[in-house]
Amino acid sequence: MRTTPETSPGPIDSASSRRDFLKATLLTAGTAVAAPSLARAESAAGPASKFPSKQQPDEWRNRQPGMAYRRLGRTGFMVSEMVLGGSGPLNNPERAAEQMEAIERGVNYLDSSSRYHRGRSEEGWGTLLSRPGMRDRVFVATKLAEYHVLMERLTKEIFEGLPADKQRALQETAEAMIEERQVRKPGYLFHFFASHGNDLPGAYLSYVIRREYGFQRKWRKIFEDEMTRALEGSLRRLKTDHVDVLHFPHGIRLPEELEDEIHVELAAKFKQQGKIRANGFSCHTDQNRTLTRAAELGHIDMAMVAYNIANQGSLEPAIQKAARAGMGIIAMKAAAAINPISESLKPVPEWRIAKLNHTLPGDMPLIQKAYLWALQNPYISAVISEIPFKEAIAENLSVVGRKVELALV
Repeated sequence: MRTTPETSPGPIDSASSRRDFLKATLLTAGTAVAAPSLARAESAAGPASKFPSKQQPDEWRNRQPGMAYRRLGRTGFMVSEMVLGGSGPLNNPERAAEQMEAIERGVNYLDSSSRYHRGRSEEGWGTLLSRPGMRDRVFVATKLAEYHVLMERLTKEIFEGLPADKQRALQETAEAMIEERQVRKPGYLFHFFASHGNDLPGAYLSYVIRREYGFQRKWRKIFEDEMTRALEGSLRRLKTDHVDVLHFPHGIRLPEELEDEIHVELAAKFKQQGKIRANGFSCHTDQNRTLTRAAELGHIDMAMVAYNIANQGSLEPAIQKAARAGMGIIAMKAAAAINPISESLKPVPEWRIAKLNHTLPGDMPLIQKAYLWALQNPYISAVISEIPFKEAIAENLSVVGRKVELALV
């Protein structure tokens, strides 16, 4: 389904459009390993949430000729097919001018995180957003990176008070869960940065501690106070009184992290206070299982997931389920499979480049080809690009609004 400035995708009812896409993409995934089957959630939480999100009407910002827009799920935000993220301007006048050029061409969604450059990314976007009229032209998203740090710090206090044999038992249980779910399996866990996956033991250990000992009553106020301070710090750096999307948690590692009771309550409270308009999460690890669970829970508005030519086979069923449940999906790392940032992940396996070139033949730079490929998925709302230099603006934005045929192997 092609999306233009004059059309917006609602619920996708056309079986043929998706069938065509799956024929051209899933059948080319012979080198990708399918995700393990979804394990039964250990939480008793059902699919209904105490704080359900309702479908919102279309909301347009910075609508420009030549840019294509798609609906970000139930939020109603009509976002540009290419959105801006990563480090941001960082108060660099040259970078700010480049980002402004992208905005003038119709880009209307800016993504950041409290973790990026220790808050300097948010400060850079804040300088841009403080220009007259700018805040009303764009949707702003940020991420609370502090959630996992706090959760693991509090569960560590329990762990350190336990006898050595109990500590070993909990660690063995955590490792057994990792192995059972096969979240490290090559082809399912794609390394998008050098340390990717190193945090899995700590994340699972923190979860099994919470599962066994429960969410401590004393944690509630600690979480509320620290997460509120973190969000207010982001708003201060961004020079705004609210963000349109808050990724909370940021960089989720296992689906049960979506079900921490304080997470659900705080997301709802932040909405009620007007500090956020939509809640989401970002994810690089065990994406199939996590995105599937998010769709089932029903209170999460959108997700940012790493999606590209290398991991499509394991992720596309979950993307489709989440989109049909009303979630907006932004694809990050769309070009990372063929252009990794970390030198330790080079050289790129030849099969990835060959697969992309075969699926999408033609004379085009590989990075733009990767973005164009991702945008052929009608369940994706947008792809995110850092656009690191001036020349990349025209190159990357050249793929928006284009409908192409994807070749079979």
